[in-house]
Amino acid sequence: MERSFMRKRILFIVTLLFVSVFAWGQRAGVREEVLANPLKAFGTDYPYPTEFPALTKAPRGYKPFYISHYGRHGSRYYWEESLYKDMDSLLTESHEKGALNEAGEAFYDKIYSILPELTHGVSEMTPLGYEQHVRIAKMMYKSFPEVFRNGGHVDAISSLSKRCIISMAAFCQALAGCNSKLDIFQRASRETLHGVVPDDSENPYKRTFPRQEFPVQGQPSSASTPAAGKMPFVDMFYKDVSLINWEPRKVQSTLNRFYTSLPNIGYEGIMGEPYTPEELYVQWESSNAGAYRGFWSGRLRMIPILEDILDKAEAVISGRSHDVASLRFGHDSYLGPLMVLLGLDGSSTVPADPDDFKTVYQNYRTGMGANIQLIFYKSRKPGKDILVKALLCGEEVTLPLPGDLYPYYKWSDFDSYYRSLCNQYK
Repeated sequence: MERSFMRKRILFIVTLLFVSVFAWGQRAGVREEVLANPLKAFGTDYPYPTEFPALTKAPRGYKPFYISHYGRHGSRYYWEESLYKDMDSLLTESHEKGALNEAGEAFYDKIYSILPELTHGVSEMTPLGYEQHVRIAKMMYKSFPEVFRNGGHVDAISSLSKRCIISMAAFCQALAGCNSKLDIFQRASRETLHGVVPDDSENPYKRTFPRQEFPVQGQPSSASTPAAGKMPFVDMFYKDVSLINWEPRKVQSTLNRFYTSLPNIGYEGIMGEPYTPEELYVQWESSNAGAYRGFWSGRLRMIPILEDILDKAEAVISGRSHDVASLRFGHDSYLGPLMVLLGLDGSSTVPADPDDFKTVYQNYRTGMGANIQLIFYKSRKPGKDILVKALLCGEEVTLPLPGDLYPYYKWSDFDSYYRSLCNQYK
């Protein structure tokens, strides 16, 4: 047994050394990308994009036959009631003490006209969130019709959160509308939590994994620029912020959290345009670095999800399962670390320079409705390799595997690499 373990460990190390010589897909032009679409500066509050990138044709003779998916819930109201309580407290005190200017008083009136809707909707999905999952499901069906054309069984699981359950329902209803022959089974059960939110307190199979220290200290250089220290909401809405018992930084951060949530709840624009594109970019790069640190350090918690992906794919490939798709609906706090655990676009390899964090991880790619899809292909010719490719929000991404067929990879390489990774933490 000891020799077997050593052989596995040596194989794992050799595999790591082997894949390290391949290009890890870093994303170029991220700054320009954020400046061109300021909503991306909202990071994980970024609503799912409406455009879908073109995909590379499969190698000759190959057709998709199975899809494994992990998706974040769609757009929602703010996830914590505390924000709306803070907004109420802040603006009431500011109004009563005469601290607001004319624009601030107008904003105060707007907030109180919608505050009941916000407080009643805390953490719940908005109509936009529902529509996002309908759109994603229809695009999945359109992009890979061979998977669904003849019907078949679709297995869908969700966290116990209402917004995730409704996301699953929207997605599955849209799939059923595309093809009534599909047999779709939906579950939000403690029994399946290991496949969506493995560290949930209600998961009966919960395991403990080490949290690794992030290996690079420091912040991106943009964090020390003048733009990083600005407080535009204080300047926009207050004539004398010293009249209230709130630190100006706390005022700014509270209003900013509310501001970035607005595109998801249908009130984009009610706070005006407080930032220049450059200021938005600086704010984003700092928040992106923080998200990357946390997701990288906590990525091993996602091993049960990866094991669920591997096990269900193996069951389909071996013929023990007849599923055509395995769907999972959870949260960005799992999708982000799963992206890093999988090493999509080089995200598992931490750059030495904090200014380069943005090239391997972008938190807007784990925004509202974001998803990872693994598409499996087989050849008409017997004996040919099973292939798999990864999509992140519909976009083809690299894996830390031999990539001579990019964006397609051999399932045997995929399974061997990720099984070895999981087996280190049994």
